[in-house]
Amino acid sequence: MSIAVGASPQRRQRFIKIQNNRVKIPTTLLYDVKTQWNSTLNMLERSVQLREFTKDWLQTYAEFTPLWSTLEEWRQIEYILEVLQPIRFWILWMSKTRGVTIHRVFQVYQDIFDHLEMQISRLKRKRMQWKVDIREGLVKAKLKAASYCGKTESPRGLLFGIGTCLNPYCKLNLFREWDLDASGETEYEKSYKKEFIAYYDLYYPPINNQAPNMSIPRSGLNSQSKHVYFSRHRAVILSEALVYIETDSEIEPPEPDAKVTDPTREACPAGIFYEANILA
Repeated sequence: MSIAVGASPQRRQRFIKIQNNRVKIPTTLLYDVKTQWNSTLNMLERSVQLREFTKDWLQTYAEFTPLWSTLEEWRQIEYILEVLQPIRFWILWMSKTRGVTIHRVFQVYQDIFDHLEMQISRLKRKRMQWKVDIREGLVKAKLKAASYCGKTESPRGLLFGIGTCLNPYCKLNLFREWDLDASGETEYEKSYKKEFIAYYDLYYPPINNQAPNMSIPRSGLNSQSKHVYFSRHRAVILSEALVYIETDSEIEPPEPDAKVTDPTREACPAGIFYEANILA
């Protein structure tokens, strides 16, 4: 249907004209571009948004009526959107052109796996063929995600783990959840805590060339919590990384502002995310 509408300027102009005085910003259907992330999702989402106008357009171009989706097909599209929309959020959340996102890698993978497992569970007992097909597709998507997640092992896994520990909203909480999910058969919390402390103490050691017994606040992870006496031996100095990682954070993650100030972004829900998180 997207191709039929966009195949000529006359058809496209007719589609825009139908929307006049009915929406603030008339728009048209989108194409599915294989090389563009979220392209299929954006195409389906736009088709649902413009379903009423597409039906009106078919009154002028009746030869394309066989392309009109059935009620059952619209139900399938809406269910697919429910599955894919959270994944698009995580992709956009990580695809920032400014700022750091390395501390979110493990959390994003965890959220994706939780989401896929929940959707697979919902469809477990379904017998309708299209629901069975979606469930099989979700199983393959989970395997693909597991394949990518497996590439976060050392040495990159060390950086991702340290980034997670440095996240004041998370620290070791995510790794504790992993250990709980494994019923105590893993020691992710202990392992990443050890790696974090070792890495920090190796690359950010105390400065030992200050005057004896001079107390100077350390700049770094927890500069307000302690002073380092540089006349003491390194072995008796409490690790600043240990103090930080064992202190439960009372900071609450900020709530994103979902208000769209630019009306041109109302045609695409992804604009809400860009407005609140990337363009700010």
